[in-house]
Amino acid sequence: MKVAIVAGTRPEVIKQAPVLAALQERPGFAPIWISTEQQSSLNSQTLEVMGVTPDVVMAPPSPDRSLGGRFAEVMDRLDQAFGELEPDFVLVQGDTSTTAAGAMAAFARRIPIAHVEAGLRTFDLDRPFPEEGWRCVVGQLASLHFAPTQAAAANLIRAGISPGKVHVTGNTGIDSVRLTGDRVRPEPLTNGLRRVLVTVHRRENWDGALDRILSALVMLRDHVPDIEIVFVAHANPMLRERVFAYLGQQSRIRIIGPLDYLSFISFLKSATLVLSDSGGVQEEAPVFGVPVLVLRQSTERMEAVEAGVARLVGVERDTVLQTASRLLLNEAERQEMVRAVSPFGDGFAARRIVDILQSTPLSEREVALTRAAV
Repeated sequence: MKVAIVAGTRPEVIKQAPVLAALQERPGFAPIWISTEQQSSLNSQTLEVMGVTPDVVMAPPSPDRSLGGRFAEVMDRLDQAFGELEPDFVLVQGDTSTTAAGAMAAFARRIPIAHVEAGLRTFDLDRPFPEEGWRCVVGQLASLHFAPTQAAAANLIRAGISPGKVHVTGNTGIDSVRLTGDRVRPEPLTNGLRRVLVTVHRRENWDGALDRILSALVMLRDHVPDIEIVFVAHANPMLRERVFAYLGQQSRIRIIGPLDYLSFISFLKSATLVLSDSGGVQEEAPVFGVPVLVLRQSTERMEAVEAGVARLVGVERDTVLQTASRLLLNEAERQEMVRAVSPFGDGFAARRIVDILQSTPLSEREVALTRAAV
């Protein structure tokens, strides 16, 4: 079975790499890694860290074009690649532009689609934008849905997806944590200060929310004297400029990054508390027993909140400040969130995904359909 794995961003590489490794170990599969270079530098960095050599490397989408224009570029190039490679299955992951473009290009060529990390929903198309829209589109096109949790599977079934197409596998991001975490040491603390790790990158937080979050961080530093705030800056130039302008000259606040995957895990292991709008961080931090304050109005990963290892605090300055201060000044309350358990799987999701692919052979009719251009 020729399986095209499509990825172009840091999270996709992290979460597709275990699937590639599992396919390579299993007879009967010919995996082909297609890199869309959606996040060109971060993508290349993560490919190297995860030991992945792409079989196909596309030109990166133009940074001068709109979101829709970049999407169109990626889809057009994937359409050409699928036409040349003629894969039996296309594997997409998550909710990026690459994910949706890969699914739509495969659908147009009648190639079956398997969606890794399927079924995540906030039920609000504006939060996160455009990710919620992209994953809803893929949910309508995929033949196989690999849901990380029972809640994600239930979302798909409620949307009318046949239960026979939905499989709960766990999240492959936890596979990467399992495979790499043991060889990563915690980053040493600075002068014995407790570390508060912060990441903010989502488009919904680019406007006024970012300023409120940055203000809360300065006030948190003033309120809790034994902490160092480490802000992992995103590669986006506009975001970096605003973060450095606000926090660049502040004592006990350090701006670093962007970090490669292993370096980020090292900082995560050393953290007392994490404040983040990242979906991946909500999955990774509980594995190491690090509480997460989610800087968003809604999250598609409510399993962490329900398990008590994360709290959804929004983006209002006073709420962020009060919640973070309380946890940092009340160790008993913080310890209630320090449960080194992952609600997102046991680290063997990729193996289950390959088992399902292996047990889902294409009939002769389906093979004929995948070869029929529309």
